[in-house]
Amino acid sequence: MHSDHAGDGPTKDGAADDGAELVASPDEVMALTSRIVRGLELDLTVSVHDGGDSIEVDVSGPDRDYLLDRRGEPLNALQYLLNRIVYRGSRGRRIHVDSEGFRRVREDEIVEIALRTAEKVKASDDECVMSPLNPYERRLVHMALGEVDGVATRSIGEGFLKRVAIFPASRSDPDS
Repeated sequence: MHSDHAGDGPTKDGAADDGAELVASPDEVMALTSRIVRGLELDLTVSVHDGGDSIEVDVSGPDRDYLLDRRGEPLNALQYLLNRIVYRGSRGRRIHVDSEGFRRVREDEIVEIALRTAEKVKASDDECVMSPLNPYERRLVHMALGEVDGVATRSIGEGFLKRVAIFPASRSDPDS
């Protein structure tokens, strides 16, 4: 974590920040997450463990629902904020934030909606556009439907939240 250095200054090992991967510890992530939760005056318990390729953060407690509102957008915002503060634009192990398995349920829901939509597209031969999704959720849709014959996908829109268009694979131009 860059706690004592400017965002473009040296890393903990003294090397210049030239795009090398930084190593944040679960203890650093725990301290930062706890500080953010306290600052928001939320009654939450934070636990952090090393997940190998990622640092896994789990938040639980009476105020958990505030993070799960609007399909988990505040949970996504906390995850984004932690990654931005810890790595300040450098690469490092992804910090993944969840709340008592909420993300797994949400991921399953997104894939199920995508599969149902793909069946609808195949039956009607018309394009369907999903609700706005964040990059991770869009990736889930593209991967799930990449294995489904007869449909193709593309992201449409600008910004962080984009929609996924699902269209018949037989069409060379999905907008036609």
